[in-house]
Amino acid sequence: MAFKSEKDHNLFRGAPASIKTRLDEIEMTTPLADLPRNSHHPLEVHINRNGFKESLHEVDVAVCDADGSVILGMGDVESVIFPRSAMKPLQSIALIELLKTLENVPEFSEAEVALICASHNGEILHTEAVTGLLGKFDISIDELVCGAHWSMHQETMLSQVRSMDEPHKVHNNCSGKHAGMLILSKLMSGRTLGYANLTNSAQQQILGTLEFMTGLDLMQYPHGIDGCGVPVFSAPLGNWARAFALFAGGGDLPDARHEACQRIRKSIAAEPLLIAGHGRACSAINAAYGEAITVKTGAEGVYSAAFHEHGLGAVVKTRDGHKRGAEVAIGAVIRALGYPIEGSVKGFFQPKLLNWAGDEVGDITMPNFVFGT
Repeated sequence: MAFKSEKDHNLFRGAPASIKTRLDEIEMTTPLADLPRNSHHPLEVHINRNGFKESLHEVDVAVCDADGSVILGMGDVESVIFPRSAMKPLQSIALIELLKTLENVPEFSEAEVALICASHNGEILHTEAVTGLLGKFDISIDELVCGAHWSMHQETMLSQVRSMDEPHKVHNNCSGKHAGMLILSKLMSGRTLGYANLTNSAQQQILGTLEFMTGLDLMQYPHGIDGCGVPVFSAPLGNWARAFALFAGGGDLPDARHEACQRIRKSIAAEPLLIAGHGRACSAINAAYGEAITVKTGAEGVYSAAFHEHGLGAVVKTRDGHKRGAEVAIGAVIRALGYPIEGSVKGFFQPKLLNWAGDEVGDITMPNFVFGT
């Protein structure tokens, strides 16, 4: 089936009523790697120790175009998921659109645009960027409501433990997104109090953007509170993939929305360390593929991707919620759509199992799938 809109957006009129596979119509840079185009079986990611399958991750995969047609599907492409932080590039559209319409407001740098899409490590470059961005709008970091945790970057965390009694909310991996929401709330209503509430004007604007991009009334699906304290919405896997196809330029968007998506794409490509940080797959992938592919990781084993050269969107979700299965799966999708696996990301897409002495004791593979070069 095609993932059709439940709202009367002109964008989706005339979309086909059933699944159509049109990989053959897309000009790939290299021949496709060997992934089933449509299979009810999920992608299997095997964890092997000395050649023995110790465990596995089952991954649902949806690659869609902007009409909602499934281009490549594995497992349950209709499963309803919370994309968690994988939807941050979509959430940021609301603020970037608004900034374009206002005069006499501080400008965002590319690093700051990437930052509001980030699930960052809490390294110094991230905390300083969040503090600086909020300062431009006369907002204190104490107004963040995302909660505090230590840095996810080991060296930074050890430094924090030595120098402070406890971490601040600015160290939270979602503090960049929260900074954007604080600013959006202040620009829309003149206040920041309650910016994380679903009824706040900023959250309503973000919800409307997500509904436009997915083509659904998201309040008809389960919703809740994310780990950082703001609303999180669910929808079928295929609808989230279609949203990223629109983000990738695969369909007609209002000019302001198209420009916002392009600015986010270019900013993440220009400042990939701001989206995650050192040692993170999300930063490495965005750095390797630049403006061709935008990816974003999310909790519970989610990865989203926008393939700008083809106007396609992809979302993968591990059924057990483990991120390593999602990293390998998004690598498989990237390869299946004809992109070479760059050396800087090979370790994330084809990881080896190492013991504490650094010896290789196994690997992580996908049966019947060869990455190639």
